[in-house]
Amino acid sequence: TLCATEEDIKNAWRATVRELGLEAECFERLYYTGPSVDDMVRLMWPDQADEALIAAVRSAFAVHYDAGGFPTTAPYPGVVARLEALKAQGDRIYIVTNKRFSATMAIVRKLGWETVFHDFYSADKYKDGPLGKLRKPALLAQAMKEHGAAAADSVMVGDTRLDIEAGRANGLRTIGCTWGYGTREELETAGADEIIDSPASL
Repeated sequence: TLCATEEDIKNAWRATVRELGLEAECFERLYYTGPSVDDMVRLMWPDQADEALIAAVRSAFAVHYDAGGFPTTAPYPGVVARLEALKAQGDRIYIVTNKRFSATMAIVRKLGWETVFHDFYSADKYKDGPLGKLRKPALLAQAMKEHGAAAADSVMVGDTRLDIEAGRANGLRTIGCTWGYGTREELETAGADEIIDSPASL
């Protein structure tokens, strides 16, 4: 919900599909932005999606995405001003994302956001430790635990059902954003407490 990232992600996916010789029609028909690479492989090629294929796609995608340098990734209009205003009034802001940690931090550095957010959480942030890879509900819970954030004092903001479901699973108020990749209908069905149409409404 912070940046328009889809074009760079899809270009990396297309390069991965070509490299591994996967059926491109399934990708073009079924792909949508939001889920993890692993989940998208299971969705698009269910009959082939063993651990070997998932690992191969994950590895190839990481190379293509990181090597691309994120040329089209940019903040949505109004996001930067709202982030600065929220921080100025004392709010603590965190990123919790399915994007890989290395890519997340590369984009953060590109945009100069190192000091805008208080911390960063990605699905694979703990992959080499006892926690392993975390799905978004568990990742959000870990972020809250590490920073002593109470559900009553916290809000989950996102543009897909995965964001809303993660917030609800942790007892947070949830705000759905229509300027991202999810639809208003998706956000309503997921049970968002509020749906907004611009960063200025946050």
